[in-house]
Amino acid sequence: MLIDNTLFLRERFPEIREYFREYEKEIESERITVLDSKTRVKTIRYESEDNKHFMVHSMYDPMKEAERIISSHKGKITEDTHVFFYGIGMGYHIELFHELFPDNSYSLYEPISEIFLAMTEVRKLEYLVTKKAQNLYIDTHIAIYNDYLEEFYTSNKKIHIIYLPSYENLIKGKIISFNQRVKDAVQSRRISLSTKTSFQKLWVMNSLLNFKEVLNTPNMLRDIDRKQFAGKPAVIVSAGPSLAEDIEHLRYIKDNNLAYLFAVGSAINSLIEYDVFPDAVCTYDPGSNNHQVYKKMIDKKIDTIPMLFGSSVGYETIKNYDGPKVHFITSQDRTSTYFLKEQLDVEQDLIIDSPSIAVMTFQVLNKLGASPIVFAGQNLGYLHDRRYSEGINYDFIKSEVSEQEMEKAITTKDVYGNDIKTNIGFNSMRVGLESFAKLYNGNYINTTKGGALIEGVPFKPIENVIEEILTKPIEKINWWKAQNDYDYSVIETQRESLKKSNNQYQDLMRQLKKVIHSISNHTKSRSKSNVSISLTQFDGLYNKLLDNSYYQNFLSFYIRVYVEFLGNEIRRLNREPDMFVKGEEIVRLFSNFMRECEQESLELEKLISSSLEEVISK
Repeated sequence: MLIDNTLFLRERFPEIREYFREYEKEIESERITVLDSKTRVKTIRYESEDNKHFMVHSMYDPMKEAERIISSHKGKITEDTHVFFYGIGMGYHIELFHELFPDNSYSLYEPISEIFLAMTEVRKLEYLVTKKAQNLYIDTHIAIYNDYLEEFYTSNKKIHIIYLPSYENLIKGKIISFNQRVKDAVQSRRISLSTKTSFQKLWVMNSLLNFKEVLNTPNMLRDIDRKQFAGKPAVIVSAGPSLAEDIEHLRYIKDNNLAYLFAVGSAINSLIEYDVFPDAVCTYDPGSNNHQVYKKMIDKKIDTIPMLFGSSVGYETIKNYDGPKVHFITSQDRTSTYFLKEQLDVEQDLIIDSPSIAVMTFQVLNKLGASPIVFAGQNLGYLHDRRYSEGINYDFIKSEVSEQEMEKAITTKDVYGNDIKTNIGFNSMRVGLESFAKLYNGNYINTTKGGALIEGVPFKPIENVIEEILTKPIEKINWWKAQNDYDYSVIETQRESLKKSNNQYQDLMRQLKKVIHSISNHTKSRSKSNVSISLTQFDGLYNKLLDNSYYQNFLSFYIRVYVEFLGNEIRRLNREPDMFVKGEEIVRLFSNFMRECEQESLELEKLISSSLEEVISK
């Protein structure tokens, strides 16, 4: 490696320099031969593991080849595009890109460390890794390398990938794996963004409006006697289309007290239709339609079934139900975690927000020690062109799957090994169940005929489960009859602390406005020293804002999509070498951000005030 490159990496990418310093002798450099092309420009010949030879660049004219590569992508690059180069090689195409698009940011990823090392022995990195290069990733031979995925999870810009064409022959398997990981990352981000956009305000609003009910009901994981569930079988009854086939088996289980029945979400409607009353109904959806799921139960004046609710559930759901209620605290509920403070054991008492109530209930039952945990009606896919079991019909969502939905459907394996159609939502629920099954490593059974295969939850028909496992009745008493022991004095202390924190927040915003105004003036006058001073002041105030309790626990969650967007931009600007560009961007971003904060904080403060008045007046 050239000494200039060693110094360059030590300064900008020390972890890459450290990797090559430590493992340089173990890298198979004999696979690489640097040659002169016909135009006397350096090229690389690569020998694969099966002794085949491939040219990384043209043997005739690598520069002409670089022009063709960039020319084929020109139409897809706008001023806001961030380019991700897969394959550096000698970097000719990267140099040309920077010449043609000097204002665009880009990242470099070299999946073959031997090629990168060979290049650094004959070319200076500073020509390729300019100030516009945000990241440099080098695949290592010591572990599976996924660091580059962070860009696809967090970048606010459109990312365009440019592959070095020869790599499709050199490392076809690696490219397939890379494409799948990027696809999964982008899809995961889209789902996350869609969820947060839909529910960011509802999570905060519901948690505040439900706090009074949380204080008036027992906590499932703190106040309920665990002996009533530990070592006892529990069936999570979901609303999949297979449920109708198992109704009589579930009736038999209930009538003979062979297990607890926990009806999750819409399953209660199918059970009620067949006069099977579960031991609990479970709910957590923050959406405004969630209360409609329980309309049939309420209209029939069924008020003896305990409702196990997540604390950030749609507030109308628990407001409308007069029967017994028990709560669990969700990870989306910042109201309870703030006001109850040390009274909650975060690891034990918090249920991590998940794609479905079945996944949430699965966590609860694992923490209670129920065993085995059995799934019924958990199709996680389409069966007979239906998403829900018979007896479940809503105005806001059809039980039957439309032709358009079937066209967009994805494929997964069912419990018999056949392909079935599903959707992204069901698929994420399956992944959620699999991750918690792996985490808790308990005794689980999936009885859903024709349902999606759930790794870690083996399939067994419900008839066999009854015959072989659920053979003895269990004792069931009124398990939900308990009192919580939350300390109201702590709540009052936290309330006063929040008032103080809100005042500090208002003061911080006034100071930030002044600093943003200063940065704006100094960037316009091109006063580098004053911009530097103002940016340092900004950093200090921004960090104080992040630590402010009101902002940290309430406002930042109320506008979390904007906050995450801003956080991504701040991280990007931390790598911006041009102080004036950084200053201009900070002014633009924070002027918009402060307007958003001002508007949404007014709404939020009223909500907090009215909700806490109800709690205090209890």
